[in-house]
Amino acid sequence: MIEYYLYIIIFILCLILSGFFSGSEVALFSITRAKVRTLVNEKEPGSEALATLKKNPDRFLITILIGNNIVNILAASVATAVAIGFLGETGIAVTVSTIIVVLLLLVFGEIWPKMYASRNATSFSLRFSPIILFLSRIFSPVIFIFNKIAGKMTMAGAFAHHMITEEEIKEWIDVGQEEGTIEKDEQEMLHSVFEFSDTRVREVMTPRIDVVMLEDTSSSDEALEIFKNTGFSRLPIWHGNIDTIKGILNVKDAIFSVLETHESIPIVELLSEPLFVPETKNIDDLLRELRAKKTHMAIVLDEYGSFVGIVTVEDILEELVGDILDEFDTEEHELVRVAEDVYSVDARMWVEDLNKHLDLHLPTSETYETIAGLVIERLGNIPRIGDVCDLTEEGVRLVIIQMTGKRINRLKLIRIHPPEPSDEQEMTG
Repeated sequence: MIEYYLYIIIFILCLILSGFFSGSEVALFSITRAKVRTLVNEKEPGSEALATLKKNPDRFLITILIGNNIVNILAASVATAVAIGFLGETGIAVTVSTIIVVLLLLVFGEIWPKMYASRNATSFSLRFSPIILFLSRIFSPVIFIFNKIAGKMTMAGAFAHHMITEEEIKEWIDVGQEEGTIEKDEQEMLHSVFEFSDTRVREVMTPRIDVVMLEDTSSSDEALEIFKNTGFSRLPIWHGNIDTIKGILNVKDAIFSVLETHESIPIVELLSEPLFVPETKNIDDLLRELRAKKTHMAIVLDEYGSFVGIVTVEDILEELVGDILDEFDTEEHELVRVAEDVYSVDARMWVEDLNKHLDLHLPTSETYETIAGLVIERLGNIPRIGDVCDLTEEGVRLVIIQMTGKRINRLKLIRIHPPEPSDEQEMTG
């Protein structure tokens, strides 16, 4: 009888060890290398062993599989021996032992330990990593043989070479925001960081039509008047025609010239060399170039070499942190909700951005980028206030509500809900 009690104790130990190995597998694969690095920097007990294991997932996976299989086979053998002792060498004994082993191993050796480890991956990994590391060294000869046999088909090869993708990081950021660990503003800023390197100059520049400029024949007094009225600190200066940008005038140079000479002088004597960039340049490359050349403004040219706008350091930084307003700026939102399914939209807003904000499917094209461009293309003529552009398939109506000359400033966007089909239409359909 004592022998059977010993078998039962051994069986219980096998169940505990099976749960230990199953939980360790889930915990070690759940915890990320970034989290492990944080734990090592914080000098958490067990973090060094954990870091060593994470460097070679193949090794600790084989260790866990070997250990788990040993204790599961031992548990099955002990249960069979106990069942035969009580029921004799019959088929019933084998059936009973099999059912008991399967149920107990499933619950206490697999399901419960893995659920617990997945919810407590960090503490579980720190507590038991030294034990797994110790066992991996004991099993080193066996692991070596397994690795040699497996060759290129190493069981954990996919884990060892898994690269964290940008999309995965974005998903983590979204999950963090949903769980409250990351604020909404922080989420948007982090997403902006990933989009930063993919953003082109033409997406952030001030278009030519909005650029305040001066001819190089102007005087410093005239320039100071423009600076005073606009609040700008730099102005592009053109010569002959607007496509010929001669230089950049800084307000400080204009002020110092007046203070030193006590008279108005031609601004052509105060210009700095302009930096020309193509509209297709990435803004992260441009930011590095602006910093290297210690300048704050660049002149943007299209593929034909024509002047199409300007871009400043502030324009680039706003892609990361949002609009930066000073005492001269008036806040005007691109998109304003007026009523249910009704919005006021800045005509310069990009179609892609509008689609993303309102979950729309407005068509995009190489011939236009902004919502104004879409409207003009659909109307097919010079627009006027009150013109309506119906995009029935997309469920949207666009109405021009504000213009300056022939330029569209703002539009009203109305979501159109298609009428539900009548009973007769449904029957004929």
